[in-house]
Amino acid sequence: MSKIFLDANILLDILLPDRPNHAKAVSAYEIICQEYTRLATSENILTTIEYIASKNGTGCETLSRFFDGLKANFELCSFTDSLDVSLKIYQKACANNEKIDFEDLLQIQCAIKHGCDVFVTEDKGIHKRSYGIEVVGLEDVLTSATH
Repeated sequence: MSKIFLDANILLDILLPDRPNHAKAVSAYEIICQEYTRLATSENILTTIEYIASKNGTGCETLSRFFDGLKANFELCSFTDSLDVSLKIYQKACANNEKIDFEDLLQIQCAIKHGCDVFVTEDKGIHKRSYGIEVVGLEDVLTSATH
């Protein structure tokens, strides 16, 4: 397969052993690395990871090594090219009184703009909308490997 985008919650589950999905995320990541030639996430996710991980007691050295690993193995995508599309979708949703998570929308549009085939997240709100990209969870990754 081609390029897969990992959402912040997946990367945090890999990094932080105390998170409930840690073991599942590590197993799914091993499968992803075998099945996909290109990994991606957004530059913005780094700030989210740093904020949440440091609040959970993860030290600077660990975070720095994790970021180095992401930088070496992932395409770190920018929002610049996807911001206008995201704003239009958000404004349309607001006009139709639809609840939409702007951060999720930005991540999805960033993945689409950068040519990702699959978006991995445990955010169930994303799974409920259709964006033109395959959205899967950890269980989907683990299940697909057994077939």
